[in-house]
Amino acid sequence: MLKSRLDNFLSFIKNKKIVILTHDLVDIDGLASSLALKYFLNQYFKEQEINICFSEFTKSTKNYLRNITKKFPEFDFSFSKTFEISNVDVVLIVDTNNLKQIELKNNLHLSNTRIPLIFIDHHYFGGKSENNDLEVSNLIFEDYSSTVEIILRLFEVYNVSLNVPLKILMMTAIITDSGFFRHGNNNTIQNVGKLIGEDVNIQDVFLLLKNDIDISEKIAKIKGMQRVKMIREGNYLIGITNVSSYGASVAKKLINLGFDVAIVLSKEENQNRINTRAQKLVCIKTGLHLGKILEEISKEYKENGGGHDGAATLTSLIESDTVIARIIEKIRQYF
Repeated sequence: MLKSRLDNFLSFIKNKKIVILTHDLVDIDGLASSLALKYFLNQYFKEQEINICFSEFTKSTKNYLRNITKKFPEFDFSFSKTFEISNVDVVLIVDTNNLKQIELKNNLHLSNTRIPLIFIDHHYFGGKSENNDLEVSNLIFEDYSSTVEIILRLFEVYNVSLNVPLKILMMTAIITDSGFFRHGNNNTIQNVGKLIGEDVNIQDVFLLLKNDIDISEKIAKIKGMQRVKMIREGNYLIGITNVSSYGASVAKKLINLGFDVAIVLSKEENQNRINTRAQKLVCIKTGLHLGKILEEISKEYKENGGGHDGAATLTSLIESDTVIARIIEKIRQYF
């Protein structure tokens, strides 16, 4: 089944000029998936025009990119900020299945073009489709902890060798996107095992991730803890707070503090951003899936949301109290 899906994908993009995109505020999985996919396609097709276009990076991704480019200056980490749409035959979109999460320069919107779009992603899909005619070519598998693991299958199935920089890059993406295995499964650990060898040590990953926490992030975490409100629902605790930035970091901190579910509101560029997190064990015991909840709410309000069972995000122009109340209402149904 997987082999036929991969064959369909490669058959469709053969001899086409390709641009690879990922979501705005690129995380390490988006970075690694894009770079690894470009490398694979260059090796598989040999002579084909393939480019990567990134918008903005998260601060942690910027730090990681600085560290890994210093360690492996010979590896091709090149990308562009813009691309000419008239020079593209097909767009490959990795680590998201939602066009609203794609930010392009020059007010370009992919939904307004007739260029074929193919999605490679591991987030909750929900049956929606941005490319009905090409859905058979999508590589969307929700049982993977990261998108880069889907790219890893391409290397395995078609016997394309991985070099050391790619192994470390892909391993980092798997580890970080699974929340250091907290949101992973047996396959997550096995896939990391495939990348470890005599030439690659897992400590290399942790060294490249080392970063002094910015004082503004420290302040955000402290303020987030000071403002937290607690809701008890049976044996479960929901923590709700608000910060001006670093919402994802604050949400993780609430989970580490002992909350079963965390909801953090931050205001970014005239819109509300809501980061949610949940203990993996809670998701397993109750069936809670934050990605599905935020996906459903985003459809209700015609906004943008989704993610994993234990980690999801929603951006909205709707009054924040209304949206958060709706999220809590849906979470309570599982408890």
